[in-house]
Amino acid sequence: MASTFSNLGLILMATGEDSGTWGYKTNVNIQRIDFAMDGIAELTITGSTTLAFSTNSDTTTYTQEAGRAGILVLSGTPSSVPTITVPNIEKQYLVNNTMSTTAVFTAGAGAANATVAAGAKSIIYVDGSDEVIEAVTDTVNTPGGSNYQVQFNDNGSFGAITNTTAGYILTSNGTGATPTFQANSGVSTGKAIAMAIVFG
Repeated sequence: MASTFSNLGLILMATGEDSGTWGYKTNVNIQRIDFAMDGIAELTITGSTTLAFSTNSDTTTYTQEAGRAGILVLSGTPSSVPTITVPNIEKQYLVNNTMSTTAVFTAGAGAANATVAAGAKSIIYVDGSDEVIEAVTDTVNTPGGSNYQVQFNDNGSFGAITNTTAGYILTSNGTGATPTFQANSGVSTGKAIAMAIVFG
């Protein structure tokens, strides 16, 4: 019975097979597992690319392949949004997109893709049926507004508002509406008297 191969391309040796070489192949398997879990592939992206991955390589020599990596670090300055084609196997990736452009991940034509924004970190996974899904994204790197604005939660995304008048304070009407900056009217005379009576 000949060897078969796992989802990650590991060599599944048949009983009694590979006499004299099974140790080499076992080491290849271990290295493939190690790289798939925690290995880092640093990729300089110049345009759309396909990540290398061997599905049925019955070899005694290990070769590092970016499609098997656990972590993908993207750098480079492509002239347009690149499409990164990953192996169509059940696999997850931690993605650190350090580029100034979005990266699109795909595993098959006509299937769902995952988009990782410029400067963002994300966890994506492939379902083995052409679909790439973004499971977790880092919204810290995609804030709302601009410098010196106050950010707030706007239906799950970052919103931002600006104060252009010194001494104003941020207030809310308590109805779930967007907070606003208002003049600081301080404590009224009546409240001041009441506080003096209570606190002495």
